[in-house]
Amino acid sequence: MPDPIARGNVKIAEPAFRVLLYCDGSLNDPANADGVTRLFDLFLEHYGAEAAWLAIADEARPMRPKPLDGDGISDARNWLNTPDKSFPATCRVVGPLSEETGNVTVPAFRVDEYRVMFLDMSVPADADRAVPFAQAATQIIRDMPVIASIMGMGFYLPVALESLKDYLPRAYPRYRTAIEFTVDSATMGIRKTEEGFRWDQNKGVEPGIPDIGWRTIIGPDFTPRLPELDAVAEAPGVAYERTGDIAVITAGPKPVFGDVDKGEDITPYRTVAKALKPVRYPVEVAVGTLFGNQAYNPEGRDRVEAYLARLED
Repeated sequence: MPDPIARGNVKIAEPAFRVLLYCDGSLNDPANADGVTRLFDLFLEHYGAEAAWLAIADEARPMRPKPLDGDGISDARNWLNTPDKSFPATCRVVGPLSEETGNVTVPAFRVDEYRVMFLDMSVPADADRAVPFAQAATQIIRDMPVIASIMGMGFYLPVALESLKDYLPRAYPRYRTAIEFTVDSATMGIRKTEEGFRWDQNKGVEPGIPDIGWRTIIGPDFTPRLPELDAVAEAPGVAYERTGDIAVITAGPKPVFGDVDKGEDITPYRTVAKALKPVRYPVEVAVGTLFGNQAYNPEGRDRVEAYLARLED
């Protein structure tokens, strides 16, 4: 198990298995509301006993964390399925406070909406527990209007510490497959919008998937740009499923951190990264948003560019 990422002597991001999801439309849309509720129930089924706090917020409800209990869970389910929610809106579950750091820990669940609907489930970095959880989550996600979903080992930075995300990425030189960014940080580069990045001034730059995971799910925004994708099914160690414009690509039987010091084999990850290179997240967007704004910080820009290319041969 990797050590947490530390800034100086302060531990800020803990190892976790992460499920990041980006969907078309609003959290109010029935397909999203139903899917998110099912994912919420799945999260509680697998990790609810280790969770401690719940918070729901929108224009009518201030962010006030309270202990996770049956009443709170029922309230969350009702809220997720209530149409015409005001925005910004969020539902979050986190683990207990760490006595060592004073920060919340995994398991953590978060669903928000900004540009697109996005969701993060970060849970203990135990591959044996993560695989059945991921399998069940995949079945739910396939029924949703998915843009992209990334699952794999990584590091969880609590929302309260997101002001430190420009310190990341840090683990990638040793842990090659680790997902290090916060879920909201990738919303600007997966679709062209009229706010944020100036797509009109960057001709030739196209949206991309946020990262390559142990499992990568891509939807109709990206599969048409990958006419040769089906060939990845023949690659050793790679599992590939395709239903219409939704593709599910899995690199190896279990997620790993890609520990260079231990010689962990990440050949399947590299194979998937090569197959998905045409839809890789645009570096022009990433340097300004994926880990804070590193566009004018040469050292930070180098880290972001190296992170995006970490799975290349």
